Amino acid sequence: MGIDRRAKGRRIELKARKLLESLGYLVEKKNTNRWESPDFYGMFDLMAIMSGTTRLIQIKSNPTDFYKARKEIKEWVKENKVKVPCEIWLYEGRNNWRMEDLS
Repeated sequence: MGIDRRAKGRRIELKARKLLESLGYLVEKKNTNRWESPDFYGMFDLMAIMSGTTRLIQIKSNPTDFYKARKEIKEWVKENKVKVPCEIWLYEGRNNWRMEDLS
């Protein structure tokens, strides 16, 4: 029996959300339907807001996916001249996160 990748992704996104909320952020996940991407701008899982700061965050649990998405986000930030923090987080297990700001 294989791993349910979507369920695993949702669990890890929930861990990230709880971490951000514990730090005082208001955290939002995009409302979706079957015709739209479940991500903000097609690449970010969460938007976190606190004290006038907005962070767009992509959550990954697989290092290979992490490196691929990191490259795509860097290109997107540069191409769109985005000025808000755009981050990618890799869940490494046991509540350990690798977090990178790509903006």
